[in-house]
Amino acid sequence: MSKRIVMAEYQGRCDVEGTAVGHAPKVLSEYREMLRDLSYELSVAAPAVILKAAGIKKEESYRKLKHHILMKGRNSLAEKIFNKLKMFVNISECLKTDADIVWFFNTEFYFFLYMALFGNKGRTVYANSFIGGFEGGLLSRIKQKIFERAQKKIKGMISTGPGFSFKNTESIFIPDYSYEPRIYERFRADKKEDHAVILGTMNPDKKLEEAVEAFNQNGYPLLIVGRFYDRERFENLKKSAKDNIEIRDEYPERDEYLKMLGKARFVVLPYPEEKYSIQTSGVLQEAIFLDTIPLTYSGILKGNKIPGGGFKSFDETGDIIKDIDDDELKRQYALLRENDYDREVFAKKLKSFFGE
Repeated sequence: MSKRIVMAEYQGRCDVEGTAVGHAPKVLSEYREMLRDLSYELSVAAPAVILKAAGIKKEESYRKLKHHILMKGRNSLAEKIFNKLKMFVNISECLKTDADIVWFFNTEFYFFLYMALFGNKGRTVYANSFIGGFEGGLLSRIKQKIFERAQKKIKGMISTGPGFSFKNTESIFIPDYSYEPRIYERFRADKKEDHAVILGTMNPDKKLEEAVEAFNQNGYPLLIVGRFYDRERFENLKKSAKDNIEIRDEYPERDEYLKMLGKARFVVLPYPEEKYSIQTSGVLQEAIFLDTIPLTYSGILKGNKIPGGGFKSFDETGDIIKDIDDDELKRQYALLRENDYDREVFAKKLKSFFGE
């Protein structure tokens, strides 16, 4: 008899219109298909917004979690605390099962805090980690201790970063997304349009102001498309942008997102270097699937072991755009697709990790 696995998504992040945001629905859909091919018995535990976005049908085995997280520009302290409590309730519900494995495939710090405080409730837990750990001051050191304590309650970690290592549990490297030619080849433009894009959720961490100022100076065409939680920030960016920059507050459908990413010569990743040098990005990975060159801090490219246009300051982007060797980078991306990101490689690793 094959193992029974619950795929657990406890966050349920969505915008004010109830549309799921982030990469949880895509990861859920992709891994469900892969595990089915490996003949596991599957069920899903997730909030309604995720079930809907991932196309979970009524006849399928699932558990609808009560709470979701509403993403908006500014939350009060009470709202922030309530959101964390809602995630704790959802995690607890996910663990109420007799399945062989509960797999939390989309995690953040508060999942590890829950595990450190309350444990796994006697369940065999696996978890994806999009971070290698926490570095920096006193708060980061405290988070790292919590992170390490939580690992003792987790059977195995699926590391999405090639350089991650975990002190107190076994782990395996499998990136956020696998490369499937049938999905990506139709969106990879043979002749790129000479512009850059910034795509995804426009959260407070992203250095959008710095990116807009840099492209105001270098004059290169830039398209910014994504859901802005903070409407005031959106309006201010539009006012500051010159004619070479277009900014749209919208959440594109999956095919439209891939079309925009695939046509562009560059994708700008305006993430904070100190955070994303030890954290992975789905946009960064899909960029190499589509031969779109990432422009971002050098530490982010180094940490993710992906070649591209690395800089120390956004002011350098103009020179990078003029001097970069597109053909050599595309050659390297093809090698990555054929090896590290191949779907069959992923499947074999998962089968080995979870067991028969």
